[in-house]
Amino acid sequence: MGHFFFTFISFLFLSFCFSEFTSTRPEQLHLAFAGADINGYPNGMSVSWFTHQFTSSVVQYGLDADKLDQVSKGSSMQYLVEYGYHHRVVLSNLVANSVYYYRVGNHSIWSDVFHFRAAPNSPDALLSISVFGDLGYLDSKQRPMEVVFSYLEKDWSAMETRRQIEKLHSVGAIDFIWHIGDISYADDSFDSSPESFTYEDVYNGYMRWFENISNTIPYMVLPGNHETECHSPSCLYGVRGASLKNFSAYNARWHMPSDVSGGVLSMWYSFNYGAVHFVSINTETDWVNAQEETGGLPNSYYKCGSFGRTGEYMAWLEEDLKKAVKEREAGLRPWIIVGGHRPFDHVCNTDSQNPPIEDLLNKYDVDLYICGHLHSYCRFGPAYKGKVDTGSVVSPNHYHKPKNLVSIIVGGPGCDEMKNILSLDGNSSAQPVISGVKASVLEGEQFSSNKMASGVLEVNSTSLHWKLLDSSDGTILDEFWITK
Repeated sequence: MGHFFFTFISFLFLSFCFSEFTSTRPEQLHLAFAGADINGYPNGMSVSWFTHQFTSSVVQYGLDADKLDQVSKGSSMQYLVEYGYHHRVVLSNLVANSVYYYRVGNHSIWSDVFHFRAAPNSPDALLSISVFGDLGYLDSKQRPMEVVFSYLEKDWSAMETRRQIEKLHSVGAIDFIWHIGDISYADDSFDSSPESFTYEDVYNGYMRWFENISNTIPYMVLPGNHETECHSPSCLYGVRGASLKNFSAYNARWHMPSDVSGGVLSMWYSFNYGAVHFVSINTETDWVNAQEETGGLPNSYYKCGSFGRTGEYMAWLEEDLKKAVKEREAGLRPWIIVGGHRPFDHVCNTDSQNPPIEDLLNKYDVDLYICGHLHSYCRFGPAYKGKVDTGSVVSPNHYHKPKNLVSIIVGGPGCDEMKNILSLDGNSSAQPVISGVKASVLEGEQFSSNKMASGVLEVNSTSLHWKLLDSSDGTILDEFWITK
């Protein structure tokens, strides 16, 4: 009897310890640039993670994997009651271009030790990043579709693109990821479980899915329309819906360097890396006629937007671009690249953004605009409101000192709103159809593909090189250069 009692107590104790471990074990680790040195280069790293139960937020780190002799503490928040805690700690004053080792936890339960490289502090640093928008989670085999509306696809996959990004990361071919809005499509999760609340399951799953990449290189993001709110029937009213309204999950999970760039939350911000000034803009709210300013659904129950004062966002964007131009003229950083979720309205004439933002980008000689939203790929040569700057077109794949903006739609890596057509050609038409809208070479369209694909952007001080990689085999579907 005594032996049985001892065994039973031991079982309870081990069960408690295991439960405590699993509920406070850090998961979903992801990095983002933070801070800024005297020349505006990131000199910190934001480290974020998730636990099911509340714990303190601590990072131990250092330049030696066996000597994590520095400690930083942060905080956590919970945007949905009973659905876990999101932690953030900022590591400051890092040595530029140095490899740091770190682990996260709460002094009793720690993650494994991971590493990252701090950002360089020179415009001569080479840059290679993975760029895409509109990526879902897993595929329709692992998450079978039970509900298929007109905008949903029964057969789809995000797996192939995810594998290609992991291959790039495994050989050190990318310095960070720039996800141009629509992250995981958690708001569409009802399509595979219409009677259940699965928003958090899908978002958590996506973050775990990318953890072996995002715990080593920064994962930079910007808001898309699928970050607005939960669209599940279980979220239309009540506590869950109210807790998930107005980009709540997005701003709790992601921490971009808005504090040092004058932006707001992770809605708009900018940062520098190597020869590039990157600007992540907000195409969803806080400007006249923004599609998500009044709600993520037609006649949405929950109001959205208004993250800044009236006119604050557009004023910030102009000031940020004005400053970037001055630094370019001073020889600090020659390239200005802007990312936003939606294309300009002259591209598709609907469900996109109005010209004022395009006007600003051209006024301040932005070199490249990258967007998503349309679930396909299209490259537009240097143009302003559809009028092409032919004088800078050296060849169909080379633009030299373009006077107008070059733009890319890279929204076809795979999601439950994009049909899986990896086996189809679909990339050779001179005048392809993009989401049902005919594009014209006269309007600057140079190349288009409806294959599942993502982009790689390589930049040095004199040349910008873009490649579109087929998600099925990694072959280059499209590429071009911009030179100065």
